[in-house]
Amino acid sequence: MGLDRQHKVAPLLTIAAASILLSMPLLLHGPLPDGHDLDEHRNLITHFEEQFKDGEFYPRWLANMNHGLGSPTLFVFPPLPAYVCLALSPLGHFHHVDVFTLSIFLTLLGSGVCGFLWLQPLFGNATSAFSAVLYMLMPYHLVIDYYRRCAIPECWAFVWMPLILYFVYQLGQRKPSSLFGVAFACALMMFSHVVTFVIFFPLPIGMSMLQAPSGKRLRSAGQVMMAMLLGAGIAAVYLLPAVENSRYIPASRLVSRGFFQLSNQLISVPGTLIPARSGDSWQHFLRLIGLSAVSQIVLVGISVACTWKSWSRELKRVSMFLLLVCLCSFLLILDFSWPVWRELPLLHQAIQFPWRFNALLCFGTLWFAAVLSAHLRSSSIRLPVLACLGLVLVAWVGGYVSIWSHYRVAVLPGPPNERHLISDHDGWLPAWLPPGTDQRSALAATTGPKIRFRQGSGTVNLIRWSPRLIEFEAVAHGPSEIMINQFYYPRWRAQVADGTPITIGTAIPEGLLSIPVRPGQQKIRVEMPVSLPERLGRWLSVLSCSICVSALAPWRRKQCFQANFAGME
Repeated sequence: MGLDRQHKVAPLLTIAAASILLSMPLLLHGPLPDGHDLDEHRNLITHFEEQFKDGEFYPRWLANMNHGLGSPTLFVFPPLPAYVCLALSPLGHFHHVDVFTLSIFLTLLGSGVCGFLWLQPLFGNATSAFSAVLYMLMPYHLVIDYYRRCAIPECWAFVWMPLILYFVYQLGQRKPSSLFGVAFACALMMFSHVVTFVIFFPLPIGMSMLQAPSGKRLRSAGQVMMAMLLGAGIAAVYLLPAVENSRYIPASRLVSRGFFQLSNQLISVPGTLIPARSGDSWQHFLRLIGLSAVSQIVLVGISVACTWKSWSRELKRVSMFLLLVCLCSFLLILDFSWPVWRELPLLHQAIQFPWRFNALLCFGTLWFAAVLSAHLRSSSIRLPVLACLGLVLVAWVGGYVSIWSHYRVAVLPGPPNERHLISDHDGWLPAWLPPGTDQRSALAATTGPKIRFRQGSGTVNLIRWSPRLIEFEAVAHGPSEIMINQFYYPRWRAQVADGTPITIGTAIPEGLLSIPVRPGQQKIRVEMPVSLPERLGRWLSVLSCSICVSALAPWRRKQCFQANFAGME
């Protein structure tokens, strides 16, 4: 065991060195200033950390987001990137490290390490390390998600996909403890990017059946599904409230906007070969996605054409399955798949961007890169294949080089627009913002008192202002309406001191909380109570983790006993 670990040190150091080299622009200059989701993730994580340090274990309503008017985005947005930054914060405090940048770097390093772990038992150290480096270099992974989009949750998904398959393989090698590895890896992926998990989850089930001996395939698939269910239990603290709040933050409202229309998202292969019009940044971005997908499918084609005759029976089953995954993923991002997306509107709402299937294409390409690399190490006919492979790699390296040049382009702040007038780059704001809200009116409201009379007159004394709980005392001279500087959300509840409920309304056009008050003095409590799905999610997560720990403990004791007994011999 010790010798095996020593043999893995050099490949892992190679992967670490490659991840540092590929991340050098990020490590030197930080994330791309015009990264698509950069400001959104930075703001969400900043407000999350702020409330966590005030004693809130899992902040969901971010009270200071959107110029202090609040946001429910973290009811549905995955929390793992924020928790990673929290875990790294002591390092940032004592060593003056940019924790946000370091957390992004860990996604690339982690993807290479986990890619190596999955491939190593099948292809050996050298081939697996080389393929893991290619996995990190793939344009959709590196250039688009890691740099151009700064899509941190999706970057974490690239870490967990091969890790899940690693534990699935170990489970097939009769290592029962790997079932809990599958569970935890699935939970981490759900905590990171549940959209990618939705399109990925059939793969572990299929791979478990293909790797199992005949007659045990259904049992193997059942074990993996049970592990996934356990993983969903571990992630229940996030999943159950997210499902509950999805009715208040419907993706259908998000994709109904012109930007999300399929005509703006599907890729035309001929279009990838034609340079985008000058100044058309989105068409240029789609062209990059198309070129990335084409280059990866070319590598898959080279691998299949060169190696299929040498495939063993087991390798053939897995390779044909992953080839089907690659082809389906590639076809679903192309423009002629429009009828499929039209007939499956719920899929479009869940995925939002059809080109997200590139993540599966990257994962499948990782496998075929390893198959081709292993073949070239033992094949005498290499030159034509190496020439074709070299063209693909030159294109991938060219994408990395283009990132350096992109850092040198000055990013000028654009003029204020309605989309970001009040939003702190809150990507889900269009899905939950109260209908009829005018962002200019909402912004103007932030300049006044946090609680004020909107109609009628009187005095207000603020007693408590905290996330999800506001208390104040009002003295109204007649029937009045009070406006509170927090956005309306259906989960808010209000009552007077004696427990009498008050119907909360929406102040339009500001989109803020509106509380009717009767004449006289009264103490009013406005809160967003912890819902049943939130409580149930907590208990399910604790229960699922307890099941894993209690089941692993006897196995660990057995392993320690066997190791000690072997040492005595």
